[in-house]
Amino acid sequence: MGLQLALALASTGISAYGSMQSAKAAKAQGRLQARQFANQQKDISFTALQEHNKRLANLKTFINTNEAILGTSGRAMDRSYEAIIKKARMDARTDTTRLRIDAAMKIGQASLQGSMAMLQAQNRANAYKLQALGSIMSGATKAYPLMPNSAMPIRGTGLGQVGYIT
Repeated sequence: MGLQLALALASTGISAYGSMQSAKAAKAQGRLQARQFANQQKDISFTALQEHNKRLANLKTFINTNEAILGTSGRAMDRSYEAIIKKARMDARTDTTRLRIDAAMKIGQASLQGSMAMLQAQNRANAYKLQALGSIMSGATKAYPLMPNSAMPIRGTGLGQVGYIT
């Protein structure tokens, strides 16, 4: 085996190895991004739960304050008080529903981004694998004429191959 053949094979091997390592790195990067988006989904859920609890606590405080005012003023519970409480409960329900929908939309968006990150990483990994295959094929093409006892075609006159050099 000549020096040129050894160098051609080494170059091909290094190029293919580099491409395969790039494919592994692309997949690892995609997994990391997907994990970040999954954590973002958890944060969104937790924040939405906190906002929900905060809104319900505000409603309870409002109702308790109004009951205290009723108790200190000597008034009995009447239709106006009930209407105020009913309106406050409806507003709280509307707010919590909006919070839930907003959180669901944000979670869906983060989930989609995570899926897209994984898909993009897989596509990059596949491209690097194809690049490695191309390097191997190119290296084989370059190394073939350098191999001992390899027949090299002679270019003809356009009428086909005339013979081989051995």
